[in-house]
Amino acid sequence: MSMKVLKFGGTSIQDGDRIRNVLGIIRRTMQDTPVIVVVSAIRKVTDLLLEAAVMASDGDVGYSKKLGEIETLHRELVEDLIETAGRKDVEEYLQAELSELGDVLHGVCLLHELSDKSSALIMSFGERFSAWIISSFLRQEGIEASYVDARNMIVTDSNHCDARVDMKASRKLIRAWFKGASGVPVVTGYIGAAPDGTATTLGRGGSDYTATIIGASVGVDKIEIWTDVDGFFSADPKRVRDAYALPFISYSEAMELSHSGAKVLHPYSVHPAMKAGIPISIRNSYNPDAEGTRIGMPEKSETVPERPVTGLSSINNVVLLNLSGSGMVGVPGIASRLFSCLAGHMINIIFISQASSEQSISLVINLAQAEKARRILEEEFAVEIAARQIESLTLRRHIAIIAVVGNDMSGHPGVSAHLFETLGKNGINVIAVAQGANEMNISFVVDSRDEDKALNCVHESFLLSRRTVHVFIAGTGTIAKSLIGQLRDHTYTLRKEMELDVVVSGMANTRMMVVKDGGIDLRNWEKALKPREDGKTIKNYIERIKARNLHNSIFVDCTASSDVAESYPDLLASNISIVTANKLGMAGSWALYETIRDAQHSSNARFLYETNVGAGLPIINTLNDLRNSGDKIIKIEGVLSGTLSYIFNELRKGKKFSDIVRQAKEAGYTEPDPREDLSGADFARKFLILGRELGYRLDYEDIECESLVPEHLRTDMSVDTFMEKLRSADAGYDEKIRKAAENDMTIAYAGEISEGKARISVKMLPLSNPVAGLSGTENMVVFTTDRYLDTPLVVKGPGAGGEVTAGGVFADILRIASYLI
Repeated sequence: MSMKVLKFGGTSIQDGDRIRNVLGIIRRTMQDTPVIVVVSAIRKVTDLLLEAAVMASDGDVGYSKKLGEIETLHRELVEDLIETAGRKDVEEYLQAELSELGDVLHGVCLLHELSDKSSALIMSFGERFSAWIISSFLRQEGIEASYVDARNMIVTDSNHCDARVDMKASRKLIRAWFKGASGVPVVTGYIGAAPDGTATTLGRGGSDYTATIIGASVGVDKIEIWTDVDGFFSADPKRVRDAYALPFISYSEAMELSHSGAKVLHPYSVHPAMKAGIPISIRNSYNPDAEGTRIGMPEKSETVPERPVTGLSSINNVVLLNLSGSGMVGVPGIASRLFSCLAGHMINIIFISQASSEQSISLVINLAQAEKARRILEEEFAVEIAARQIESLTLRRHIAIIAVVGNDMSGHPGVSAHLFETLGKNGINVIAVAQGANEMNISFVVDSRDEDKALNCVHESFLLSRRTVHVFIAGTGTIAKSLIGQLRDHTYTLRKEMELDVVVSGMANTRMMVVKDGGIDLRNWEKALKPREDGKTIKNYIERIKARNLHNSIFVDCTASSDVAESYPDLLASNISIVTANKLGMAGSWALYETIRDAQHSSNARFLYETNVGAGLPIINTLNDLRNSGDKIIKIEGVLSGTLSYIFNELRKGKKFSDIVRQAKEAGYTEPDPREDLSGADFARKFLILGRELGYRLDYEDIECESLVPEHLRTDMSVDTFMEKLRSADAGYDEKIRKAAENDMTIAYAGEISEGKARISVKMLPLSNPVAGLSGTENMVVFTTDRYLDTPLVVKGPGAGGEVTAGGVFADILRIASYLI
């Protein structure tokens, strides 16, 4: 028969305006074809009925207050929708039904007992109320409509609160009823009747099931499920921000996703329609012009994206039950007894995983049934437990099941590998795995804390063309400001050329902080910062980052803080990657250095610190590439201070040492106190890092570093006084330059690492030495290796400056992003 079934959920009929909107949908559909309408209870009513039933069973007379709320909701709806002339009949019906409901609840309260039969009867009233009101409203608006109680046509078994439908008996009654029907039937969803005529329910969301049972029995053209979202989404949009409505999914995919937690459709709804070959459409009653999702067989005109994964879904509030023991190996009947025992007590198994050794069987069941399951299984396997054939029967709470579903997964090798690689890179531990032989559904169990993180990283990896990394910046000084500017200016390029979103989700200094999952507006980031009220420590900021538990997270240290450096092991242990321009981690104490390295090796997170040595120059990467490729590094020489490089380059031009230092200070090349640069401490920290990279166990004190602060000026004095007295050093440098020139040489403040020793000092070098060719603030590192023996490998370029250092940090962020995605 040419007809459509329109099912409207509780949010679609929650008030008068929504029901008037439903009227418009029905009218438009009726222009093309007759319709059957199936309705749920209005929003909140099912919950209120359940709460009233539970309170009554506890002997709490407060159930009457819930009953009053239910009455008020429906009476207000009647007053809004039904004109005065036709209101009497509706109110009389409501009064009679409410009176019956009150009697049932009163009986439950007196007995202090809520049987499944009573519970199903109580829960049936929601749909009975809504269907009566809506059918009355449609008649008032000129549509020939009739109220239809599904208890008269849907036959179920006697499992009252989650009944199974007798399709053969139901089909016979449905066809008989609709054979002589006219107008628009408004059918109560969710409910049916046991063979003895008592009310049953089809499970939460069962109105969808009612719609497809009726549609399949009558043979309609299409079944439309009207809800409050634009269709079947690629993942739960409340958990995955970038989830999108799917234009089409197959029957089997819809079944898998529904059974695995997707709440847009009742799990059993698809089968009747699939068997009858009737397409199901998921539509948004709030946005009726949206196409929605079509569930069925692909049409020739449809272009279906060629992706192995169609969508994700998840179930939480469940428990993992694990039965294990060496005595289970090779023993026939263990699994049979396990499943039969649970089935006999009506305990539903959501997930099954068994090792090939047969030594353990893992099941996932609903939390509400967990203790019952444990008790009955301990009784069933008491003999085996006593004999230690079964060593443990454990329950693990706070878990979630995630299902990755797609018809085309079987035709794409490597889906599982890619899936678990994505999870591993984000530090998500997989507790158990199950996959059917048809390769259409890969389900895995994770800690509930990782549910959102897993959904987002898997969704992004399989279902989006663009990937996201979440960056959390520590420090808002020169380097951070330059980095933010570079990130802002290259947003479009990254998206277009690398299909990458670098989202700055947090910033903090000792006074201000902002953490925002969706990203901070980099055009107004300074306004986004708010005064801190959390102790102003790095620990508080990191705790916030860890609590977010976002996928693809990168912590960027733009500070010079030892406290921040000491937090690296905690970050790495939490699987948060790190990019740092702060030398105080890798050049800190040996104990801290080892702790960082140990944390890095035991984590899937990345730790990059290229800018610790030479700012934006690829010095550490070059060193590691040489070592990893089997080359032996004999010696490292170079200049690794932009400030001191500038000073000695100017000395070679004949200028006075004190004048050059003053010029460098005024140009911003030095710290506010130039003695910090002249001491060589920063240079020494860089050489300490290089020495450690070569495998030497070195501490800062092991670096032989000549200070350029004259010994007689190393007392406590102001910067101005020091600068004035620095003139006393000029003659000494003039003499060094003169002696070098006499020998066709020059001087430089340079370092050398070889045979486990590191030395930094003023050296006399041949003019042919690469260091003699430096200019400005350039840095240089010269690698002498087995391969580069006669002609050493030189890395040379700008070794200081906010923009250059920020560029190096940016490059490290992109390296980690490439690894993560």
